[in-house]
Amino acid sequence: MSASYHESGSVQFLQKLFRGFLFIPVLLALSGAIMALIAIWADRSGVIEPGSALSSFLDISTDGARSVLSTIAGAMMSVISLVYSLTLVVFTLAAGNIGPRLLETFANNRVNQITIGLLGATFLYALIVLYVVGEETVPHISVAVAITLAVISFFWLVYFVNDVSRRIMVDNEIGRTQKSLRAAIDLLLRSEPEENADDRKVIPETPGTEVTSSASGYVTAINGKRLMELAEENDGFIEVLVQPGSYVIEGMAILRLYQGAREIDPETLRTVFQTRYARAPEGDIQFSIHLNVEIALRALSPGINDAYTAISAIDHLSASLGRIVQRGAPTAIIRDKQDTPRVWLSILSVSDILDAALNPLRQASCGNVLVSERLIQALGRMALVCLPRHKSILQKHLRRIASDARQKLISHADREEIARALSSANKTLAKV
Repeated sequence: MSASYHESGSVQFLQKLFRGFLFIPVLLALSGAIMALIAIWADRSGVIEPGSALSSFLDISTDGARSVLSTIAGAMMSVISLVYSLTLVVFTLAAGNIGPRLLETFANNRVNQITIGLLGATFLYALIVLYVVGEETVPHISVAVAITLAVISFFWLVYFVNDVSRRIMVDNEIGRTQKSLRAAIDLLLRSEPEENADDRKVIPETPGTEVTSSASGYVTAINGKRLMELAEENDGFIEVLVQPGSYVIEGMAILRLYQGAREIDPETLRTVFQTRYARAPEGDIQFSIHLNVEIALRALSPGINDAYTAISAIDHLSASLGRIVQRGAPTAIIRDKQDTPRVWLSILSVSDILDAALNPLRQASCGNVLVSERLIQALGRMALVCLPRHKSILQKHLRRIASDARQKLISHADREEIARALSSANKTLAKV
């Protein structure tokens, strides 16, 4: 079952907290200030004995200490401005060339967050130590640590520039989004039985009571475990009418209660849903698929017309979809410890998942022989690993591609090329 059917509000809050350029950079910057106080205490407590070899090595004049610290503090502020500027430039390039919804993955990049935090920590450290430098008091240890932090910041900045230069390469970003999608799929399929076509038979035939949403927005998480506990406590059954990624409006039905569950307070039930103004990648398979598909669609747009980027996206996407047709979607039922069905979840079927990925790609590549042929080959690769019960889904998409080719392709040679690719894919499917 998807992680979004188990996450509580606190888990969602922590995930949101660690996104962007606020929490981690501020946390690292504050750690720099704390480190400065510790280093100043070490200087004043006489950790290093005067006259020792280490003391002589760290010896520096008052003017020298002030010059070093002020140089480090000033340099860090300049570099922080440079990092922010470079990050915004990368965001602009990514939004224009790859896809605007991928900006969230850029903002969540730990390298960016650590870079800003480390530079901020070095700046605050140097500033605080500079404040305590007196005419007769020179914090030798503190100055040495400041120099060490500056050296670390320099090498980390080099790593940051290398990481940024790689992230704007579209093939690398396609690989990262595919890896994220694969992780979401593996989480969806983790320790779950395969899809059962008779799942809905467990829903009671008695009339149910609907619970409506009290807010509008995208559903990002549903606490399925809590729903099961409530249904068990009241000896009832709960049907979930929406899924993570669904957009709900105020007054829209989100649950249907049966039997004893009809006595549960609606406000208590609404707390198991988490909604946001934007979709979140955690547990939302369709959102992760759309990120991959968006790269291909943008590449196929008239303004860009980059067929090979679309082909790369299709190739990577076929690996993730192949995992789905190998296993199938998980069961929609949550049972209690006595194996009694308590909750029915709205789960995407294998057909829904493949439709979300393949229909937009087929429609956008219609008339493009190069991309259409690669899409057929991707379906052929999935046929090599799919279960027999998913064979008809792949055949459906091959028929749609064939129909589009007959309508859109004028050249006889192009039609023959597509026909050969379709024949090869159908032969592979025939062996399933």
